[in-house]
Amino acid sequence: MNSKADIQALVAQKDLFIFDLDGTLFNTLGDLAPAVNFAMRKFGLKEHDNETVRSFIGNGSMNLIRRAVSNALGLGWPKLESMTIGDIDIAQVHQVYSQFYWENCTAHTVPYEGVVEFIERLRSQAKRVAMVTNKPVKPSEIILQKFNLLKHFDAYLCGDTSPERKPSPAGIQAILKQLGTDPKKALMIGDDTPDVMASKNAGIDCVALLEGFGKPENLLPLEPPYTIGHIKDFPY
Repeated sequence: MNSKADIQALVAQKDLFIFDLDGTLFNTLGDLAPAVNFAMRKFGLKEHDNETVRSFIGNGSMNLIRRAVSNALGLGWPKLESMTIGDIDIAQVHQVYSQFYWENCTAHTVPYEGVVEFIERLRSQAKRVAMVTNKPVKPSEIILQKFNLLKHFDAYLCGDTSPERKPSPAGIQAILKQLGTDPKKALMIGDDTPDVMASKNAGIDCVALLEGFGKPENLLPLEPPYTIGHIKDFPY
């Protein structure tokens, strides 16, 4: 992992900071897992513990549900384009999950240590702040508004508003264009493989957080240019 001095120098060089949401800005597992299990129960499927749900996170909520259903049926890792697994209609399960989650998405969700302070510090230094997440826009806005952070973001794109989801670079590229920022002056901060891959594909630097939802054994082989534990390890 990089030292605080390395990260402090990096922050000083950048003008735009693009954050992921789940596992980066917020620990959302306490609300994601109950929503997944609510949907599992509705369809007579096995429930999952929190750590198992954590392993399903990444590439958006539809893939979260695909993985949960496939695992509950004992079928292993599903194809990401599958809309039927066994005899289960994934879209129907996703709809039940989404309704429950959107109504309860801030019950247990909290910002990670240092998030509020780091964002406020960036704003005090006239840095720009953005977000690119695969999470749908509705719960993303609800969460940011609850913690009074939405006002700090110059731009954000979500799983249902971005041109393409991460690991595509399209969301990052759209943010760069919208804010008129040189890629060399932008930094992606995320905790999972789609974040690292999207930043590489967009040609911007990335700090990979090794203590979020993603697993270090999946992140490190991608050779992110910078790694730290989590947001608390940024200077603020």
